[in-house]
Amino acid sequence: MKKITEILREKKFTISVELVPPRNGTDPEEIYNKIEQLRDSVDFIAVTKGAGGSLRGGTLPISYLTQEKFGINSIAHFVCREHTKEEIENELVDLHYLNIKNILALRGDPPAGLKERWKGDYKYAYLLVNQIKKMNNGMYLPRNPEEGEFVKGMNTDFCVLVAGHPEDPIEEELKHIRKKIDAGAEVIITQMIFSFDDYKKYVEALKNAGINVPVIPGIRPLVSLKQVNSVENFFKLKICNELKEGIEEKGKDFGLEYFVDLIRKLREYHAPGVHFFVLNDVDLVKELLEKVS
Repeated sequence: MKKITEILREKKFTISVELVPPRNGTDPEEIYNKIEQLRDSVDFIAVTKGAGGSLRGGTLPISYLTQEKFGINSIAHFVCREHTKEEIENELVDLHYLNIKNILALRGDPPAGLKERWKGDYKYAYLLVNQIKKMNNGMYLPRNPEEGEFVKGMNTDFCVLVAGHPEDPIEEELKHIRKKIDAGAEVIITQMIFSFDDYKKYVEALKNAGINVPVIPGIRPLVSLKQVNSVENFFKLKICNELKEGIEEKGKDFGLEYFVDLIRKLREYHAPGVHFFVLNDVDLVKELLEKVS
């Protein structure tokens, strides 16, 4: 399977989707049916990984089967907040053995409703990126201090993606992103954006700071007030008045046309693609893509 950097070089505008593993105890055929529906519509699929208390396992097997069973390139989310560097290396080796080449390196947040807790070695995603890139250079953790800081092994071949946050104060965001890029990140996928101007300003700020990696805009299509309220209350993201008022007055049709227009603007601006956050609503993805085409 291909690395995301290879796909971005080959295709001017990619379509990708983020899927969430089902709750533990749920029939996995539910998620596999959704992947099957996306087989001919997307260039790659990202599979989320929650914190330990989220009770959603399956990131690794779903990422693997997305490639092996359905022939779709996958990205495995990798959260470092609850792991030691030794545990991280072991999990990265698992990904390497399964030929999963693409990793979205994240710090991770605590499960919804739980207090902040920290059990892992890394408090920042750039430290995870650094460990992944060291493995790409054949640098592994020693079994005992006498072996030195690292021991030599085979090179892995991971493509490392990281999250971008256009909603954060830009100077703070630039500082965080630069650390991730300097550590070896190759692609940015943004947090949910809801206006073209937000994406454009973010990309221009990165370029002005000398950061020129591909920036894929993350989009959460909203077609109901319930979804609007969820994004504002749960994710603490601001929804522009045009979108909020339009959905309130005209409903789903307004939301669909708003995001169709947004996707077209992003494509005309030469964004490398769009990445859909849809909480497994693959019908919504297909409906949007039909309208865009």
